[in-house]
Amino acid sequence: MKILTIIDTFGFFFRNYYALPALRNSKGFPTGLLTGFANFIYSIKNEHDTDYLLFALDSKGKNFRHTLDVNYKANRPEAPEDLKKQLPVAIEWVKKMGFKCYEEEGFEADDVIASAVKFAKKHDIKVRIVTHDKDLYQLIDDGKVVIYDPMKKSEIDELGCFEKFGVYPKRINEYLALVGDTADNIPGVKGIGPKGAKKLLDDFESIEDIYENLQKVSNPRVKTMLEEGKQNAFLSKQLCYLTTLWTSLTSLNRFIFRATILWQISRMSLSVMSCVRCFQKSKVKPYM
Repeated sequence: MKILTIIDTFGFFFRNYYALPALRNSKGFPTGLLTGFANFIYSIKNEHDTDYLLFALDSKGKNFRHTLDVNYKANRPEAPEDLKKQLPVAIEWVKKMGFKCYEEEGFEADDVIASAVKFAKKHDIKVRIVTHDKDLYQLIDDGKVVIYDPMKKSEIDELGCFEKFGVYPKRINEYLALVGDTADNIPGVKGIGPKGAKKLLDDFESIEDIYENLQKVSNPRVKTMLEEGKQNAFLSKQLCYLTTLWTSLTSLNRFIFRATILWQISRMSLSVMSCVRCFQKSKVKPYM
């Protein structure tokens, strides 16, 4: 079975930056994000053999989730300057390496990934998603789709999802509708935490099932929280839903991963420092 590796690009870059925030080269240019990225790229062929490599990007500007909730992601602080300096370098690096990005106007990387997963499964291609985003755990499908943690160098399957959240992938959307997601300013039901959400989903099938049988919730305090948080519960479920109703993806041919790319990079001596020089000589606009 062929393998498609999908990078949740900005999430991956942010994680690399925060893992090595103080790293700089001899010129004082921050390189933590770039170093983590370089290490992962060089490890792909040796440790994570893949046939296709796709970098999923968020489209610029607002998307349909902002229409559902004007507060969506409104709590996110300004990105650190050192991170913003490296982002356009990293994107330019992806292009210079010959790798391909994929984005769709009006949608987030999560939706791009969900659509690529749908396409891959239809064509019997296994998918490895490089991400730390909780939303994407709902795509895990044993034997077909796994989440890959590049820091721990481990694949997360359905059991791994259950061990982490207490629910299986098909119910992650219901789980997040209850607990929310502070990273994206998704409210959830105020007062319901991971343990409470797991207990509810042990007793009921879905958010709809919970509210259709609210009288069966034995804990009066939890019942009150659910009554007061009903609107947010359904809103949160909508915000966490990954749409695959659209797609311009009809082939993975442009995402074919060629091992010769790594040889070419080595031959070009495209190190972190030379990548920075390439960027500084070009006129690439900042990504943020």
